Amino acid sequence: MNTIQDLVGILEERVFCLVKGEKDTDELRGDFKLLRKQIRNLEFKLNRTVTDKDITTKVLKNTITKLELKSQNLEKQKLLTEEQARFKEELFTNVSHELRTPLHGIMGMSHLLENTTLNQVQRNYVEITKSSANNLLVIINDILSLSQINAGKARLLNKPFCTETFFRDLTGVLEFKAKKKDLSLIFVKSPAFPAFLCGDRTRLYQILLNLLNNAVKFTHHGHVSLNIFILNRTETSVDLQFDITDTGIGMERDKLASVFESFTQVHQNTSHIYEGAGLGLNIVKKLLNLMEGTIRVDSQPGQGTTFSVNLTLELPTDEAVKQYISAGTDLIIPPHWKYKRMLMIEDNPANLVYAKSIFESWGIELDIAENLAQTAAKTTTIKYDCILSDVKLPDGSGLEYIAGMRAQESALNQNTPVIVLTASANEKEADYSRSINVQSYIGKPFPPELLVSELKKILDRPVKKRPKSSAAETEEEEEGRYFAKLNKNFKNRNDLKVEMMDIFLQQIPLAVEKMAESLDAGDMETFHYEAHRIKSTINIIGLPRLQKIIARIDEYCYKKIHTEQIPDLFQRFLKQTDTDVQRTVKEREKLLTPMN
Repeated sequence: MNTIQDLVGILEERVFCLVKGEKDTDELRGDFKLLRKQIRNLEFKLNRTVTDKDITTKVLKNTITKLELKSQNLEKQKLLTEEQARFKEELFTNVSHELRTPLHGIMGMSHLLENTTLNQVQRNYVEITKSSANNLLVIINDILSLSQINAGKARLLNKPFCTETFFRDLTGVLEFKAKKKDLSLIFVKSPAFPAFLCGDRTRLYQILLNLLNNAVKFTHHGHVSLNIFILNRTETSVDLQFDITDTGIGMERDKLASVFESFTQVHQNTSHIYEGAGLGLNIVKKLLNLMEGTIRVDSQPGQGTTFSVNLTLELPTDEAVKQYISAGTDLIIPPHWKYKRMLMIEDNPANLVYAKSIFESWGIELDIAENLAQTAAKTTTIKYDCILSDVKLPDGSGLEYIAGMRAQESALNQNTPVIVLTASANEKEADYSRSINVQSYIGKPFPPELLVSELKKILDRPVKKRPKSSAAETEEEEEGRYFAKLNKNFKNRNDLKVEMMDIFLQQIPLAVEKMAESLDAGDMETFHYEAHRIKSTINIIGLPRLQKIIARIDEYCYKKIHTEQIPDLFQRFLKQTDTDVQRTVKEREKLLTPMN
């Protein structure tokens, strides 16, 4: 194809020929005509090319504009999604904290109540309360982590458990509801049913409890039954079928397909109001998928419903069963733990009562800090063997305080092991804890066994044997020192011993009252005076545990050090006073009793 430059060259050549007379006019006219045609064709093509270019440019500009708008919208959507995710995480964290905190109090008080003198009926009530609280904790966890279940991130345990205790707990929770509705509750299992199974006891308990609770809810007369069948058994596992049958209102066949969907209630149009969010069966289905089990339902309106669960569970080895039974016995605390100094950072009163009672029963000295200001005062003056810390505190974050402490090379407790105890437990926070060298991260509520297990990882290391005269003295040695000074000073003069005991019994209530009043008023001078005065009497009588506490109070007041610990020490003094007064009264009665 000729270009414009080519045509211009041809035109110049023809004009030059005309001027020189080399071609006649007609011949040149024909050349010009052909040339004009070629120029027009070229002009048409050129115009077309320019037009196409303009169109292409416009299309590209429009496309780019749309892409930019789309990118901006996507960026806005991304920011909105991230904001929603942050809001959801904060909401779940706050809800988790608000639900777990009172539940931890319930579980803690149940544990303390269990260790008091109870009759069998009361003990049964406590067991059911504990079991219900444990189940409620699982439900809270499932609601707050439903997205994790959907994503397949929920964790399953594989530990031995006693089937007799399992079904007893299940019966105990349900029998009250069944009796209230005058329903028969029937549990039937094969005599050859294993005494121990291995799996996730809590998840299985939740699955069956959900199904049985539903059966009781929708049954107004008749019975609810649980039948357990062994379909197949090998040396290492057993295939089980759990049939939950009721004589309740039943369901229409077209409703059965949707019964396992979230937030679904198939009885919304009945005259009876049934409570519930409709999450139970959905969670059951998801948990069974997680456990590689199956569930099916058969129901007829007015005749009742049967849910059938098929599940394979492992059979534990004899050694695993022995370890399980051993772990279930009373907690045995290693003797060297009693030499440890621990700090708990916690502001919830119920949690403090629970923790103090547990550690006192273990014979372990536990300091308390209810906020970060108190924490700073203690951790900068006392070297601890372990710190147990909450996260949300009145004046800041426990985790951030620990992170700051870890970053200070000169900090007294820079490398002290830390256990985080938090009601707002989540993976993000757990990961952050690990990044700042926190040794253990425990979600509330927690059983004492779990805390003992974590403490063993930290504290179970060899310790040097301390001399008998040190603070590491055994309880037996302390017991032997009670009233030793009194006996030494007055030998066989029981009348003088009784007189000194009477002085102590008269002085101690007055001293306690004045110490309490002056401490409340902030009058530390009077408080110290009363403490120092009663210290002498306690020393004369020979009450080693009370003497140890009052000596520390006297020292701190005199030297004006660790003053933030004095209120806690005084509370320990009050508690030990009650014990030692009773001990003194008994010893006095013995001295007054004539020898036969």
